[in-house]
Amino acid sequence: MLAFAEYLSHLDADSHLLAAAAARGLEPMVPGCPGWTVRDLVVHAARVQRHKVEIVANGIVDVSPAHPELPEGTDPIEWFRRGADRLYRVLASADPAAPAKTFAVEQTVGFWIRRMAHETLIHRIDAEQAQGYESPIDPALALDGIAELLEVFVTRIAPWGEFRPAEDTVAVAAADRTWVLQLGRVVGTRRDREYDLPAAVFAPGEPTTVVSGDPDRVLLWMWGRATISAVDVDGRREIADALRAACAV
Repeated sequence: MLAFAEYLSHLDADSHLLAAAAARGLEPMVPGCPGWTVRDLVVHAARVQRHKVEIVANGIVDVSPAHPELPEGTDPIEWFRRGADRLYRVLASADPAAPAKTFAVEQTVGFWIRRMAHETLIHRIDAEQAQGYESPIDPALALDGIAELLEVFVTRIAPWGEFRPAEDTVAVAAADRTWVLQLGRVVGTRRDREYDLPAAVFAPGEPTTVVSGDPDRVLLWMWGRATISAVDVDGRREIADALRAACAV
């Protein structure tokens, strides 16, 4: 993990970059979010940020509040900018160790400081890609983003699901870090709906396939913001595709 001050600095910088990209035009489609325009992206990002402000500012630890809606007649970019500024100030003044409602095992303000830095980074990239460019990502943030995606999302098995391992293991390698994962599927029933989804868990041993590259390229590929050509695959392409499918879930 990075220092909380570093996450906050990236959150602030990427919020400004997202708004600057959106100011180029709200109509372009967002490659990383099929069906969304830049306007949809900005409204989504603003709603998510304001939702976290309410949780942290009000010390919510039980039932998560509803996401706010864009007020009629409000400029979405200005609404995002005001919300992003408020989020930064609320998180910067909060105790990272304070309890806060999250969707993960960790229930602290610090979880949201890290999560919102990465959420804003990926949506900044979305806004820029929609406009035909992409500004650099700090390598340390990208490396932490790979760890966060694997820890918080990919390997988090829902309590209603059973992980059924496959034979294949895959490693993700970037800079000086390597993560090895056992591929498989999560099977279970939730709210009368049956699920059978690609998944992965951390595992020891030697992988059958290794996906590697610069931290920013690996991160964007895992989040579906770059194609497989952005990374190196040593082994079977279908195993890399299976990992990407688990990331998408």
